Amino acid sequence: MARSSLRLATRFLIRFLLLTSAVAMLSYGLAAWQHEGFGLDGVWVFGDGGRLHPLHFVVVGIGMIPPVMWEIFGLDTTASTGRAPAPSPGDVSAQIDSDG
Repeated sequence: MARSSLRLATRFLIRFLLLTSAVAMLSYGLAAWQHEGFGLDGVWVFGDGGRLHPLHFVVVGIGMIPPVMWEIFGLDTTASTGRAPAPSPGDVSAQIDSDG
């Protein structure tokens, strides 16, 4: 029982770290984009010598938030019902758990 609760806590930790990084990317992107005057010059990577535009960080941050929230809510629901959470196809921690 203690091992399964440790696995669940590890999965929650990984999801919350991903959520934190998504919010950090979104915040950095918005702050940097505001610093550039919300201009769209250099949005295409090929046009600005390969430098990433702050809008790229905004898009990736926004794109990461919904799947991570879905995983967190799914883990929370399965933890409250007492069933073991079903691993998602891209869940690395579930692959590690099944190996050992």
